[in-house]
Amino acid sequence: MRKSLLALTFLLPATAVLAQSPEDAVKARQGYFEMLGAQMAVLGPMAQGKIDFDATKAQIATDNIAALAKVNVAPLFMEGTSTDDMADTKAKPEIWSNMELFGEKATAFHEAAAEISAAAGSLETLQPAVGKLGGSCKGCHDEFRAK
Repeated sequence: MRKSLLALTFLLPATAVLAQSPEDAVKARQGYFEMLGAQMAVLGPMAQGKIDFDATKAQIATDNIAALAKVNVAPLFMEGTSTDDMADTKAKPEIWSNMELFGEKATAFHEAAAEISAAAGSLETLQPAVGKLGGSCKGCHDEFRAK
């Protein structure tokens, strides 16, 4: 999985550049968030005590999140890719009308993602880091993602 994620991390910037149509941008954006979600699907249950803590799996997932957070996804949020424009997206038009707040939410995500790799060593350090990262995701979803 790690090699696949690494390959996708290198492909995403190229995909973003090639995302010439709104449909391509939405597909690439959704793929990016699916990769983040896959990592959170490993970390969330560990942090909640629903599955046993595994430091190796936690480290891989946190490293993947940190790597994904370095990808510039701005080109994937091109004009014309909101729920007002397309049926296959959950991106609310408020993203483009309140870009300042959207940027603040993105910054919170990037800060939490930058710190998470260092927290993978134990359940005691992982739990608050996953909570902070999950909170940053929720903050953006509550504001900018359609249900």
